[in-house]
Amino acid sequence: MAAFDYDRARATAERLIAKFGQKGSVRRIRSAGPDYDPVQMSEDFLCSFVDLDQSQAHIADTLIQRGDRMVYLSTEGLSITPTLADKMLIGGVEHAIVDIQPLSPGGTVVFWQLQVRR
Repeated sequence: MAAFDYDRARATAERLIAKFGQKGSVRRIRSAGPDYDPVQMSEDFLCSFVDLDQSQAHIADTLIQRGDRMVYLSTEGLSITPTLADKMLIGGVEHAIVDIQPLSPGGTVVFWQLQVRR
């Protein structure tokens, strides 16, 4: 039996997110300069994503709050691995990343599922 082609699944996810999603950025904030006088600098990484409402069923009695968004973040062109310290820019509005779950069967990240909060 042939092994499943996860790279093909990743390419399909990238194509669908590009077709039905939107462009935005993942903002990474880092400190620069001397330790006694650090300067906060931000760098934006362009990305494609799909922005979805959270299901009402998921909001009740969970860590998901009303107004939270679910984002499917494409791996295409994304040069970083998102972290909880990063911010997601959706329509120019900064959202905190509350949770990150990679869809990575077989060790290949097909896309990132993020829970973001304004």
